[in-house]
Amino acid sequence: MTGLLSIGKTKDTTDVVLYHPQTGEPLLNADGTQMTITIYGPYSDRYKKVTHDQQNRRLIKAQRSGGRMNLTAEEIEAGALEVLVECTEAWNLTLTDKLEKFDKAKVREVYTSIPWVKDQVDAAFGDTRAFLD
Repeated sequence: MTGLLSIGKTKDTTDVVLYHPQTGEPLLNADGTQMTITIYGPYSDRYKKVTHDQQNRRLIKAQRSGGRMNLTAEEIEAGALEVLVECTEAWNLTLTDKLEKFDKAKVREVYTSIPWVKDQVDAAFGDTRAFLD
């Protein structure tokens, strides 16, 4: 029998392979490599810091408004996007005809303008297996 402590150790990051949203085929760059996005997962210090900072800002806002938590749907959506952007570490993907340089502004642009990419990355956060060695 295997004990819980012998089951996979957690790891900070994982590579999310991007798939065509209609065919399910892995997307490839011109050089034949898979398009991937590297993210920090829910067990990582980075993820915890981003989410704690966000929650602390919301708590301060609530304290200033007499304990009322007044969050709009837009604020919740923006917060979720912020977590995705801040937890994205790197990528290997092509937007047009060449590998795209990684920077946070471009990450935000991709997640906003290509929602199925954001959806695939977001889904990876919920996949415990992706963050186990």
